[in-house]
Amino acid sequence: MKEVFDLRRFGNYFTYDLNRAVTRYGLTALILGAMPILLLFFNWFFSFLFDGDGSASTGIIQSWPFIIMIILCMSFGPRVYGAVTDRKVGTEWISLPASALEKTLSMLLLTCVVLPAAMIALLTASNAVVSLFVPDFGSILPFGSIDGLFGEVMSDEGYFNFPLIFWLNWCESILVFTLGAICFKRNKVGKTLLCLIGIGMLLSILMVAIFHTTQLSGDDLERLFGDFDAARAQTWLNVALNCIYGVVFALLIGGLYARIKTIKA
Repeated sequence: MKEVFDLRRFGNYFTYDLNRAVTRYGLTALILGAMPILLLFFNWFFSFLFDGDGSASTGIIQSWPFIIMIILCMSFGPRVYGAVTDRKVGTEWISLPASALEKTLSMLLLTCVVLPAAMIALLTASNAVVSLFVPDFGSILPFGSIDGLFGEVMSDEGYFNFPLIFWLNWCESILVFTLGAICFKRNKVGKTLLCLIGIGMLLSILMVAIFHTTQLSGDDLERLFGDFDAARAQTWLNVALNCIYGVVFALLIGGLYARIKTIKA
């Protein structure tokens, strides 16, 4: 068992992995986390320069968290783990005293737990600073208020677990680009995007073959499944999404583990 997983060895490797991530991506994460503050000062600067009134428009600041998450998903894996496909760095990484399972678990913790938690904390702190200068800024939470985030979950009309869907979507996105980072030697992001486009095209063809459309409307669902009420549809949609994301998540974890176990720089 110790050859596969040892708690102390895993702790040592995770500490090393975290320190390496901070060294390689820490400054970028801080800049992205401080983006609401930077955007506010840029807004003030150009307002003074062109309008002379120094007014602050916060619309673009409130939309930036989603853009930041996209940037993180596409850049974190290639930046932190992309070098393992290089012969010199990869040889050193392969020789580290940790099993493939421990390296995979460490990668999952960093990308799916530590990074999103750190970025949400940074964005919340930045939004709090912005709200001090702009009283009508709104919620300091990056993705809206607590009521807005959990409103659908506690709805009387049905059950839709938005926080879980959001987190699984994050995991899927960042793990795709992390897998691409350790699979491709060059043009990691571009090749990963091409693979995603190809998979999307295949899924569209499959959907057309089965449902004769790429977008299922309410009429299509009623034709396929008969009469259904909104509450039941919402609940079944939630279950279906959880299952789909769970399967994709499992496939990505398996792909990461297999690649780490067989990687040769």
